[in-house]
Amino acid sequence: AGTATGAASAAAAAAVAAVEAGGIATSCPSVRGWRRGDQAMHHIVVPSTGQPAAIYWAAVSVAAATCVDANTASTASIIRGRPAQQWLQSLSLPARLAKPDGRVVTTGGWPQ
Repeated sequence: AGTATGAASAAAAAAVAAVEAGGIATSCPSVRGWRRGDQAMHHIVVPSTGQPAAIYWAAVSVAAATCVDANTASTASIIRGRPAQQWLQSLSLPARLAKPDGRVVTTGGWPQ
């Protein structure tokens, strides 16, 4: 563990975005992962359970007013899973959400 592999890695690395103001952050559960017995673990934890978030997104990148806001939104998106796309849209945040199979969706004017 420790690095993204396969389609997830390609999806996470496939985009380049320029930032003129504000901040951008990417959260990726496969970057810091390990095994506990037969259970795959990673560093993004659901606060209500103390367990690693289910992996619906391989990587989420978000642009926001500050780097802290972008990091908060990208990490929260990993925790939220599937509903993250609509949540980011409701906040009008530009984002790129990559699924483990390599499929990508964007929100809020993120460049294609």
